Amino acid sequence: MAFFYLGLAFLGAVAPYSFLGQFFVNSGLNFVEIKTQMWAGPVSSYFGLNTLIAGLVTILFILSEGRRRKMKGLWLPLLATVFVGVACGLPLFLYLRRVFLERTEPAPIEPPPPPAAPQKGAK
Repeated sequence: MAFFYLGLAFLGAVAPYSFLGQFFVNSGLNFVEIKTQMWAGPVSSYFGLNTLIAGLVTILFILSEGRRRKMKGLWLPLLATVFVGVACGLPLFLYLRRVFLERTEPAPIEPPPPPAAPQKGAK
């Protein structure tokens, strides 16, 4: 499952930036135009606001869960969330969390089988 999260983090970085790359080719590094297009209509405003809220929730989740488990390297998914997006930062954190859990938590111990019932006729 860990490598599935890592693959999603990669996809979450590459796929959105392919569209942003098209914007930079056409408009350059024009932050005013980015803001204008992001809030240009109801649909783009919906996605923009949804993404901002999801980003905030992701950052809070990374900080709270990461600190609770005393994980190191939280800066990486935080930076990925801020500079790339939730589609990269969240799966990257889930990957790091899964790897951390696999290294720190002992494997579950299986309970012993129940004792065999005495057989009839046995003395």
